[in-house]
Amino acid sequence: MKRAVIITSYLNYNINFGETLNSEDYVICTDGGYDIALEHGINVDLLLGDFDSIKNSLPKNVKIEKFKPEKDFTDLDLALKSAVESGYDEVIIIGGIGGRLDHTVANLQLLSHYNDYFDRLSMLDGKNKCFILDAGKCHELTLPQKADSYFSVFSLSEQCTGVTITGAKYNVTDHTFTRSFPLGVSNEFQEKSTAISIKDGTLLIVISAK
Repeated sequence: MKRAVIITSYLNYNINFGETLNSEDYVICTDGGYDIALEHGINVDLLLGDFDSIKNSLPKNVKIEKFKPEKDFTDLDLALKSAVESGYDEVIIIGGIGGRLDHTVANLQLLSHYNDYFDRLSMLDGKNKCFILDAGKCHELTLPQKADSYFSVFSLSEQCTGVTITGAKYNVTDHTFTRSFPLGVSNEFQEKSTAISIKDGTLLIVISAK
């Protein structure tokens, strides 16, 4: 499976890059994400953006794609488009959560939009991880128990029907979640694995350390 890792300009909680990256990953940095990569000694394959937040000088040994600040696509959107065009099966977005709320909302929208383009797509930092469960692509998944963490499910579609959660502190069976009521927030792992399934709709799943 070909995997790309996108490092964004904003990383609210540091992660262990040694456990997250492997030598075969194709690393894309958006703007100031290059500063983060440089700080952690990460080799970068592609650097793109409008470069309004990068602090270090642009490297000479890395492929660079520069865009005007006045554009319709965010830097992360451009990075995801590049990953699609290059035929990657899995993408991990590092950062993109926290900081400016408008940027976080935009990144969650991108997570939902690009979910269909990859076999796996997730966004994470040292405290949070989020990904999509879309009934049009997959009806169920299993989460391994994660110590000292909550998990939450939110309906991104107007409603998400047939939601069943087992192996959690708060289980539901064939329930309907709506976009306007956050019933699925702050659930807890109760067993070694938690199963989540849906019949129709799109769920955002968030795992957050306590």
